[in-house]
Amino acid sequence: MTIPLPRRSESVRAAGAAIVAVALAASTAPAASAATTPRDNPRQVQYVDCGATSGKENGSRNQPWRTLDQVNRLSLKTGSSILLKRGSSCTGTLAPQGTGRPGKPMVIGAYGQGAKPVIDGGGNAETLLLKNTQWVEAKDLEITNSGNPGRNKRGVRVQLQDYGTGTHYRLTGLDVHDIRGDDTKGTEGSAGILFSVTGSTVPTRFDDVVVSGNTVTTVDREGIYFASTWNNRPVHGDHDPNGPAYLPSTRVVVRGNTLKDLGGDGIVITATDGTLVEHNRLDGFQRRSAGYNAGMWPWNADNSVFQYNEVSGGETTRDGMAYDVDEGTFGTVFQYNISHDNAGGFFLVCTATGRLGNATIRYNISRNDHYRGIETCSGSFDGVRAHNNTIYIGEGISQTVINENTTNTHEIAFKNNIVVKEGSGTASFNLKSSAVTLSHNTLVNTVAAPANPGGTTADPLLSDPTGPLPLGLRLRSGSPALHAGTPLPGSPRRDLYGNPVGNPPNMGADQGRGTTGPLRPRATADSDNVA
Repeated sequence: MTIPLPRRSESVRAAGAAIVAVALAASTAPAASAATTPRDNPRQVQYVDCGATSGKENGSRNQPWRTLDQVNRLSLKTGSSILLKRGSSCTGTLAPQGTGRPGKPMVIGAYGQGAKPVIDGGGNAETLLLKNTQWVEAKDLEITNSGNPGRNKRGVRVQLQDYGTGTHYRLTGLDVHDIRGDDTKGTEGSAGILFSVTGSTVPTRFDDVVVSGNTVTTVDREGIYFASTWNNRPVHGDHDPNGPAYLPSTRVVVRGNTLKDLGGDGIVITATDGTLVEHNRLDGFQRRSAGYNAGMWPWNADNSVFQYNEVSGGETTRDGMAYDVDEGTFGTVFQYNISHDNAGGFFLVCTATGRLGNATIRYNISRNDHYRGIETCSGSFDGVRAHNNTIYIGEGISQTVINENTTNTHEIAFKNNIVVKEGSGTASFNLKSSAVTLSHNTLVNTVAAPANPGGTTADPLLSDPTGPLPLGLRLRSGSPALHAGTPLPGSPRRDLYGNPVGNPPNMGADQGRGTTGPLRPRATADSDNVA
């Protein structure tokens, strides 16, 4: 991220301060589920209406529970449902004591007609807490917690503490908003949605997680965050050789969520293997945090794929960029993503005292991102490939296309990209070594560009650079960038627009034959996403 360097390890060290904050918060928050003895309830479906007037509650539809505390005290049957009445609002923490099983998950949802039922955390540390459970699904709820602003707290927390492997978690259709927490992150940090592995006795992880179709709005600090105490391996600077060994969560999917107005990061993936983050929209992040925050990024995670996401509105240059390949990550792919109008820029490749490797940044587009295109931190890394991206820098914007902040061992190959600068401002390169190599790029109106064999400075004839994205950054018929790239091993079969990748490929993100008439999006097939 930006100088002074190093500093990304702040993202994990802050978790220690968060643990203290949560411990203090827990001393005053309602804790009925932990402090009282659960009582059995034979009903498979528990109905909740916090606006009901009946005084003879038994959890039936005609005599629903009237408080969350009543539900928290129940020992639920396996595969129970907790249904909150639409149009109603409950205050406090919902922390059910139950679980599901294969084919019969525990469901927390809504019944009746009208608006989604509201759970208002009332300033407590937790709003919806799902702890040491599995085969659980939460859907169609409104989650808010604006009370006691600045306190450590969360909207939805799924927590496994010394549990082993927990399986099957679904969060869908949740509207999480106004979680005005503190400025901490990590396993005990403030977030809209937090998946948190804690403890150090029993090796613990998540398996089979889908976070899909939710909105996360006006949250401090994190939007959607995955964290684990079982994260220690010597590839990152916060490695504790005496701490819980690395045990990644698996089969994690974060898809189709909308995030807005975040104090800190957007979507952060840590201690996972094979996570897929796709079709998410983030607008407005790093708005209130004093730390370093980016839009979407992995840390200490392997084989993560980020695709078809759109990120804008990053503030400040304490990061503030859309995407980041961070420390302790291997096999990361960022492809088919859109970035625009971020104060901190397009991409970060960041190690401080750890390392990363085998990262691919391909077929993405960036428009009017400020400050930097691709920036490195001060540490070592290898095998970073940035190819077939299109970067457009418009009127009044300056950007360092590649800002190399390290002379430690590292490697970036920058190939088949298009960089176009128009209007006032500059597009420059700040390179300190020969570890950054360029070839077959289109570089228009750039300053201090290094050697670029096979490249060109000719206008690539972008279709409509200030028009709708992503169509505006396609190539026109007759573009000199058509078939001017160099074939690269491991390339995907198709581009951002669904076009097949040719041999030789075009420069830039568009692999079509060149547009001549009205632009229309082309369908993409998920099976073509990853080579």
